[in-house]
Amino acid sequence: TGELKAAIAKKHGPDAGRILVGAGSDEIFLMIGRAYLGPGDEMICTRHAFAIYAVIGQQQGASVVEVEEKNFTADVDAILKAVTPRTKVVWLANPNNPTGTYLPYDDVKRLHAGLPEGVLLVLDAAYCEFVRRNDYASGVELASSNSNVVMAPTFSKLYGLAGLRLGWAYAPAHVIDAIERVRMPFNVNLVVQSVGVAALEDEAFVQESLAHNDKELARLTA
Repeated sequence: TGELKAAIAKKHGPDAGRILVGAGSDEIFLMIGRAYLGPGDEMICTRHAFAIYAVIGQQQGASVVEVEEKNFTADVDAILKAVTPRTKVVWLANPNNPTGTYLPYDDVKRLHAGLPEGVLLVLDAAYCEFVRRNDYASGVELASSNSNVVMAPTFSKLYGLAGLRLGWAYAPAHVIDAIERVRMPFNVNLVVQSVGVAALEDEAFVQESLAHNDKELARLTA
């Protein structure tokens, strides 16, 4: 996966040594669950979050704490209020599917600042490239400068590769080390890796994908 990680780092800026690749974001989230959740632990997600978060928590025997949203948007204060000494992971899809809402970066930073250092904040950034507003950020900076943040984009949406199963995450070195200990050794095959590298170089398709989303967003809203 060295070539793919180098290509991701070149495109998006993070250190290749702190990149993890998986068979879609859901496998990365499953590995996070295996590394950080177990019986007696708690995890927090919002009511309309990606359903796989709760499934992973249940599989690991952890308690799933589902927090109500405000106007279909993650509520920072409600999430922080739900944190207990047993909380190990907080999942935040930003932007969120299916609500189509997002937290501005200042709110994400406030959420992180309110979490104990031993709680892992997982930012699911599957749709990050589609947000065109100045108050949004994917979380690369937060993951770069803190010890308990994972930022996880994917090739499934912008690059249209959902069926090939390819996602990636950027995290502190010690988090990558913990996840690598539970990763299956051959989780992303060579064909998918090669397609990922090619997709990162295909700027024409990226612009086509963004334009298509802008067009369909207006149509769906209407």
